[in-house]
Amino acid sequence: MYTQPTEQLEYILPKITDLVDRIAADRLDDPTPCDQFTIHDILDHMIAGGSAFAALLRGDEPSTTSAPAAYGRVPAAEFRAAMDDLLDAATSAGAMQRTVSTPMGEMDGETLARLVALDGLVHGWDLASATGERYDVDAELVAAVREFADAAVTEELRAGDMFESATEAPVDASSIEELAAFSGRTVEPRWRPAERAMHLDKCGLPVKIDVPGAVARQVTGFGDATGYGAIAGEYFSLGAGTDIAPLLEGLEHDTCHAPHWGYMIAGEVVVTFVGGDESTCVTGEIFYWPPGHSVRVVDDAEVILFSPQHEHVAVLDHMLGVMAAA
Repeated sequence: MYTQPTEQLEYILPKITDLVDRIAADRLDDPTPCDQFTIHDILDHMIAGGSAFAALLRGDEPSTTSAPAAYGRVPAAEFRAAMDDLLDAATSAGAMQRTVSTPMGEMDGETLARLVALDGLVHGWDLASATGERYDVDAELVAAVREFADAAVTEELRAGDMFESATEAPVDASSIEELAAFSGRTVEPRWRPAERAMHLDKCGLPVKIDVPGAVARQVTGFGDATGYGAIAGEYFSLGAGTDIAPLLEGLEHDTCHAPHWGYMIAGEVVVTFVGGDESTCVTGEIFYWPPGHSVRVVDDAEVILFSPQHEHVAVLDHMLGVMAAA
């Protein structure tokens, strides 16, 4: 599966397009794991590059037109059009056998398509990491792209603009993070899902609306509920010294596998993630805790949680079972 570059592009391009559809306009100038590229820069790069590669795969001269310097909005429509056109060109008759001249040298269309799939897959990780989005990609797809990359990404290619020197991936890196490191990204803690736990003082949230009698504050990119079903509303009273870690033993990584969004009415808790990193939440903060965590209470706490029902019911039932067996 995913052995052909067209199969890879048919998976990757729509996935990235859906990701772009969810980017908020106020995130365009945010940094990304792609060195010196903002979110805006990556979108421009992919729109212009996608259009040029589509022309090459059709046997046409690529346009010299570049993406606009500014949009005043997320160029989701332009991005979708460019990716749809690229996919159409890649799957057109004769595209894989055509010899094309690229900035990386002369190659056949199949090799170009595989390079585009590699570039797109990693840029998808860039965008997801920068916006806090979930980037669940099929492990078989990543393995197929990586197999090509291991053979194709030479030191000569790394000397150009497309790839930098490989970096060392964390010991617990996922396959897509390993591919990102291979392509030259530094897989820093801030780009990793377990590090995207967020806790912000309610009064420190950006003001969205401020009119007489009403103030609305909003922070975007605050976790991702994609793939989850019904949500449970929960209220917890937790005494100082409470540590739920022993009750989670037996679950995956001995942690809670449900994400949570919530508000600290009072108290202080320390959340520990897989790998040992910690995040402290205190009175008056809203927070997001990604899957793979445990909680220890420092000061008596009152906490409101909103959690995926199916996942968190399973965790609570497991905890009840451990307590009953004690």
